[in-house]
Amino acid sequence: MRLRYLLETTIALLVFAAAYALIRIALPEIPPLTLGAIRFILASGIMLPLVLVRYRGNASKIVRSDLLVFTGLAIVQIVIPNALQNIGLEYTTASVSSVLQSTTPVFTLLFSFALFRESVRPKDLVGVILGMTGVALLSTGGDFSSLGSLVFVGNLLQLGVAASYAASGIVGKALLKRYDPVFVVTVSFVIGAFVLSGFAAWQEINKWPSSLSAEVVVAVLLLSGLYCVALVSWYDVLQHTSVFRLYVLLFTMPVLAVLISVLVLGETFTIMDILFSALTLSGVAVTEFRNRK
Repeated sequence: MRLRYLLETTIALLVFAAAYALIRIALPEIPPLTLGAIRFILASGIMLPLVLVRYRGNASKIVRSDLLVFTGLAIVQIVIPNALQNIGLEYTTASVSSVLQSTTPVFTLLFSFALFRESVRPKDLVGVILGMTGVALLSTGGDFSSLGSLVFVGNLLQLGVAASYAASGIVGKALLKRYDPVFVVTVSFVIGAFVLSGFAAWQEINKWPSSLSAEVVVAVLLLSGLYCVALVSWYDVLQHTSVFRLYVLLFTMPVLAVLISVLVLGETFTIMDILFSALTLSGVAVTEFRNRK
């Protein structure tokens, strides 16, 4: 991997990992859908002027049929992940969430097989079985009597985030063949902000805070600004490599997220959490390394 792409990938992974802790800081004062809406309204406000200056009137050159694809990307990259992640983090920890979301490559493999009939080797199946076993144990804490608990629901929502991000990688890769990363990210931010704002107003208007602490304001600003840099960087790398080859690097995200969550939030990560996480990540590793020599 070229130095530029390595640097962009590192920046993206650090921001993705830090997002869990920042969201946990903001959630006590801002409802989950509203937090997502504010985050991407601010992000759109950062990206739109850049695109308008850079492209001027060229936005009209979007192929009409691609508008539906852009909307689909906004749904699976912005709306669904932020709704599920923010709601789920009210019931589970940032550390566990990061591990569960690292199963994105497994979902990518499954989607590729279902949609494109890509071949699946025996060790791919072994990887899926290992990964999903680890997910089941991590989600329940090894106690399947907890299936009805709110913690389990929160963990299940994080798996939904992983599946949605897997879909976004496939959709985003298709758009990056015709548009550059800055443009793709900006359009998805604007559509995502619009949709999330509608849902937030519909579901949470009575819960909107009258004021915010300085800590939460800083967290939201960091979430918005840093994510612009992170997603543009991620898509720039994705434009020049395969979805599988890039997503294998998500293995490092749980480690980074756990370190940040323990240091910033003081979260605990038990020995059993470590063991179940290792099982989950081993499954993802077996699956993703199938194409590497």
